[in-house]
Amino acid sequence: MKCVSLFLVLSLVVLMAEPGDAFIGHIFRGIFKGDFSQIQDLQDLQDLQDLEDQQQQQEQKEQMDRRFMNRERAAFD
Repeated sequence: MKCVSLFLVLSLVVLMAEPGDAFIGHIFRGIFKGDFSQIQDLQDLQDLQDLEDQQQQQEQKEQMDRRFMNRERAAFD
């Protein structure tokens, strides 16, 4: 029990000793190598996928419109 309490106290001391240093920020900078370009790349990829989806939906809509017009022409012939 003493070891657990000592560990918790020391953990709090380390994490709260100097909040101006932004210890958590150092961890995140280490993970992302100082910049968040990887997150931006993911957002760009999502935007590209959204654009492709919109184009595909537009093509499907145009194809359905062409089918409808062909049916209308066939009905009047």
